Amino acid sequence: MKSSRSPLAKGLLALPLRWLGLAWAVGVAGGCLVPQDDTLLEGIPERRNRPPRIVENQVQPPEPIIEDFGAGDLCELDFSVIVEDPDVDDLLTVRWYLDYDTQNPTGAYREFQLANNGQPQRGDRATLRINLRAANSPLSAPGPHLVEAVVADTRLVGREPVPISTIVLDGGGVIVNPGYMVTHAWFVTTVSGECQ
Repeated sequence: MKSSRSPLAKGLLALPLRWLGLAWAVGVAGGCLVPQDDTLLEGIPERRNRPPRIVENQVQPPEPIIEDFGAGDLCELDFSVIVEDPDVDDLLTVRWYLDYDTQNPTGAYREFQLANNGQPQRGDRATLRINLRAANSPLSAPGPHLVEAVVADTRLVGREPVPISTIVLDGGGVIVNPGYMVTHAWFVTTVSGECQ
């Protein structure tokens, strides 16, 4: 069976394909005709720091408000956090603050460096044990107390993270690779009881 298309129809059908091919050839060739910038990188740019995080569903004690600490047999509490950081080479430090006062800032009550296991979730738990039966227990005074776990992937000045690096650009701009700090808090009410 012979096609009923005329030579004119075949030519008209081939015309868009020719234009498409010509446009493609001009586009490919045009990319080579544009002058290229000769700027070379001085080195591989430093990877941006990412913040650590406290795994909220694994903090101990799980409730953020603890009433009646010191009543009955509740004389000891373990506060602990598990931390993740996608930057597996970062050194993470957990600082424990008790009743931190911004008007009269003091250093951390305890400091704990998390072992680097090469995984985002660090293998150990940063734990602070408070025992009301111990001499000079920091939460022994009846009343409200604040317990904070502060996690940082850089050095802290006061409680502010220091940038990991700062790069000054030729045009006067600045790129800051920041350090990060995250925190988790518990509110504890100590009462006079059998522990004192």
